[in-house]
Amino acid sequence: MTATGEPSIEESEEDHAYFLAIEEIFVALRGSPLLLSPADWQVARRWHREGVPLYLVDRVLGEVFAKRRERGTKGKISSLRYCAPAVEAAWSELRELIAPGERAEAAPFDVSSRLRALAAALPAETPDRETFASRIAAVQGDPPSVEAQLAALDRELLAAAVAALAGDARSEIDAEVEKALAAFGSRLSEEERARSRERLTYQVLRQRLRLPVLSLFSPEAEVH
Repeated sequence: MTATGEPSIEESEEDHAYFLAIEEIFVALRGSPLLLSPADWQVARRWHREGVPLYLVDRVLGEVFAKRRERGTKGKISSLRYCAPAVEAAWSELRELIAPGERAEAAPFDVSSRLRALAAALPAETPDRETFASRIAAVQGDPPSVEAQLAALDRELLAAAVAALAGDARSEIDAEVEKALAAFGSRLSEEERARSRERLTYQVLRQRLRLPVLSLFSPEAEVH
């Protein structure tokens, strides 16, 4: 785990994808980019290892943010840990409703269906949308292999989105990213600042273009 909360190379692709999906949900609710802290990433990692389903995290985070707005509380939530008690209470309640030893997502992934749902979730504004959608739907292999291929496609998609930005749009995104980076002051090394700038840029792009995290764990991949 790096100083800015970015997962280390030792983290699995599945862990990382779960983290990114939670980060996407959290940042969308917050309404502005934010790098999760190492402590926040540890919370997300624990949820993943315990089998906390993303649909539950999504629902509870939404409820926490909504209740805060209803109370008129000033300031933005800046830590996933703020929401952890509510998520873990909901998870405890859910586990009481299922048989001992079972997981809430006991059924195996229907990988093909999730890939089709993920491909369909790409918005019309996605650069080269049809090509990316076809490539996502065509991914094959066991879940770890699929996750690794989707992670590579996700990076490629984000790079394409950056390359497609017009001048004014890029300037706006750069300004938003630099504002978020300013909160770190001089605490980041040059290498950490460069990685953080890239992550924040991708966060803003995901929100503006409504791009899902390309992962079997993304809410958009859920088959209803």
